[in-house]
Amino acid sequence: MNVTGSTVCFRSLDRLSLTGSRVNEDGAGLHGRFAWVIDGATGLSDEQLTSGGSDAAWLAALIEERLAALSSLEAADTLLHSLEADIVAAFVEETAHVPDVSDHHAPSACLGLIEVAAGEAGLLDLQGRLLGDVAVLVPSEHGIARWSDERAKPFERKTLAALGAQGHEPGQIPEAVRRQILENRTRLNQQDGYWVVSPRRPWAGRELRFEAQVRPGAPIVLATDGFMRLVDVFEAYTDAELYDRLAAGQGRDLMEELRDRERGDLMAGAYPRVKTHDDATFLVIAAERSG
Repeated sequence: MNVTGSTVCFRSLDRLSLTGSRVNEDGAGLHGRFAWVIDGATGLSDEQLTSGGSDAAWLAALIEERLAALSSLEAADTLLHSLEADIVAAFVEETAHVPDVSDHHAPSACLGLIEVAAGEAGLLDLQGRLLGDVAVLVPSEHGIARWSDERAKPFERKTLAALGAQGHEPGQIPEAVRRQILENRTRLNQQDGYWVVSPRRPWAGRELRFEAQVRPGAPIVLATDGFMRLVDVFEAYTDAELYDRLAAGQGRDLMEELRDRERGDLMAGAYPRVKTHDDATFLVIAAERSG
C-alpha cells in the first residue's frame, strides 16, 4: 500500500560483475523503484546470430536497456509484457539475415526483477518476479530469506548426472552434457519445463513471484548462479553468511575467493560444474522512502 506523498526508490550499495571466460553474459542494474539481475545463456551453435559479444551478451544488454527505459514508464504488471514484445521485435530485426533460427540456437536469459513500494508501520513492501536460477537474498524476522526459481533444478540435475564426476578440460563441454542440454532446452518455456526470458517463446506472466517487507536502508542482494556457487557448489558459506559479508562491503573479497576456488579445481572434478569459470554478478541495494 502506497503512502500518500511518499515515493520509494533503490540505491546501490555495492555491485560487481566478472566475466567467466570470453565475454560477460550477465547484467545488473537499478532505476527508481526497480532493480534487476540477468544471467544470459547463448544457444548451442557455432554460428552467432547477433552483433553482440555473444548472443547471450546481446540479449542481456537489450534486457538492461529496455528495463531502464520501461521502469520509468510502466507499471510492474505490464512492464514484463512490454519487455517481451520489445525483445521479440529486436530479435526479429537483428536476425533478419538468418534463414531459419531454431529454438536451441536462440539465446535466453534468467531474470530477477524486484520492485519496492511504500508500506505500513515504517516498512517497505517488496515484490519480486523471477525467471530462472538467479537469487534474491532478503532480510526477514526469521533470518535471511532466499528467493529463486527452482523450476529448472530437475533439468540441472540431469546435466550434472551426464557430466559425472570425472571432470573435464576447462572450456570444453563433454558430448553427453551437450546432448543433455539440448534435450533440456526442448522444455524451455513449456508447461512441464522451466521458464526464462526468450526471444522466441512467450514467457511474460510465467515468473515466480514473492512478496516481503523490509526496513528502509536494509541491504538486499541480487546475484547470478555463478556468484552463488560460493554457497551452492563450494559450500563455503550459508545464505546468511554470504549476505552478512556482502552487507559489510566485502563483495570484492568474496569474488576473489570464488575465482581462487574455481582455479583450485580446474577440471571440475571435486566440485562438478559444466563451466570451470562462470560469469559472476552481485548487486547490493537498499530501498529508502523520500518525500
